[in-house]
Amino acid sequence: MITALTLLGIALYLALMFYIAYRAYQTNKHDDPEDWFLMGRGANTMMLVGTMFATWFSTFAFLGGPGFFYKSGVNWLLFGFFNAMGPILVMVIGPRIWALGKKFDFITPGDLLAAYYNSSRRVRILTGLICIAVLFPYSAIQITGIATALNSISGGLITFNVGVLLIAVCVGVYSFVGGSRAVVWTDVIQGFAFAALLVGTMLLVIRWSGGWNQGWAAATEARPELFAFDGGAGRYITVMTLFTFGWILTPHLWQRLYMADSPQTLVKGAAITSFLALFVVTFTGAVIGMMALGMDFALPEGITSDALVPELYAQFLPAMGAILVIAVFAAGMSTLDSQLISATSSFIQDLLPNVAKVDNHQAMRLARVFEVVFVLALVIFAFSPSGRQLIAPLASIGVGMALTLLLPLLGALFWARASEPAVFWAMLLSWGVMIAMQFKVLPNPGIVGPPLWGLLVSAIAFFGISLLRDNPVEAERRKAFQDDMAPHFPETAQAQAAHTANA
Repeated sequence: MITALTLLGIALYLALMFYIAYRAYQTNKHDDPEDWFLMGRGANTMMLVGTMFATWFSTFAFLGGPGFFYKSGVNWLLFGFFNAMGPILVMVIGPRIWALGKKFDFITPGDLLAAYYNSSRRVRILTGLICIAVLFPYSAIQITGIATALNSISGGLITFNVGVLLIAVCVGVYSFVGGSRAVVWTDVIQGFAFAALLVGTMLLVIRWSGGWNQGWAAATEARPELFAFDGGAGRYITVMTLFTFGWILTPHLWQRLYMADSPQTLVKGAAITSFLALFVVTFTGAVIGMMALGMDFALPEGITSDALVPELYAQFLPAMGAILVIAVFAAGMSTLDSQLISATSSFIQDLLPNVAKVDNHQAMRLARVFEVVFVLALVIFAFSPSGRQLIAPLASIGVGMALTLLLPLLGALFWARASEPAVFWAMLLSWGVMIAMQFKVLPNPGIVGPPLWGLLVSAIAFFGISLLRDNPVEAERRKAFQDDMAPHFPETAQAQAAHTANA
């Protein structure tokens, strides 16, 4: 009976999503990349908050977050501070990215970086490849997270492999039809749907554990070692860098900065998202994961901590199975569709023009082909042992690779001495070191994680080559990207002018 209700709920939910996608399809300008990938740069505050929150926090917040608190205890609390700092960073550099995107019709990160660094073909190609590589593990999180939840809630009736295929087909069709307009419209619904369920789950866990005071007392008594920080400073520094700077640099979040209808909308949206990050993700995740430690509950043998929330419902309130699965679907699809659209835009804008000359109509047809190939690759990866790793580590790999874009972006926005060779080699070397350490090709000294070593290599190459070789980008480009932008941001106009004069 519960399984039948679950499947019915999924069917009704998908019917609603496909209806919204169809309405978006009717509104879309199908041969206009800006309209298809950025919703015509017309997202208002509610839309921006919905899509930023749903796109970033998704399955990771619903499954990985509570699961990591359950596994790591208070060590994961610092994630809240770091996570909230990401939206604050949006307030600082987001309006500049928005203004440049509006001025030059940028769609992808590669558009901005390549345009500033002397229209560099190799910078564009490398940025496009990095963006697609960043999005792949993050997209895999959504598929595996939903499949894990389906398997847990259905008592194994819906196998992991069947769940992977189901979500892949659904999101593939959905993104194929609706484009970014459907993504943003549905994100508003999906983001607040899974946020409401997270808050509701927290309240239920407090009740199941015997109340606020009794619940915490039981948890600390059961696992006292998880209520003391272990002093892993290197890990904290890595997490801080990942979820502060890496937050804005993931391509699907970067593109949200282009989407806003004004810089004021962008700043308000980032402020609201920052609050939601602290309360909905960190606070509720900590209560759910850590109070569960003291409950009469244990994860079944062979089930990872990512399945904590589904297993709690399966054991304490199985009648909620249908609603839970719908919420997990909402969490996963709200990010996966954004990532699919973003990866496709990098292919169309950054890679395809270097292979073949096509018009917009042909490019958008090839975009659909790429979407299908990308989804198939995700399915194959999800079926592999690597695809079944914990959600949080997969998220860290994706965000870590996005850090390769940090210094090139800051150079384009603020530093007149930044040069094209420095950017290319900084990105290539840091990406290579990061991946080599992640997959054990290079040893990691263990002080910090691979993303930090990659960022260190990036800094050495970026600043070293820029300072040793006096060949910054053309003066006209520096003026258009930095000096001409200063009047839009009075608080930095004086600093910009002084910095340019000294350079």
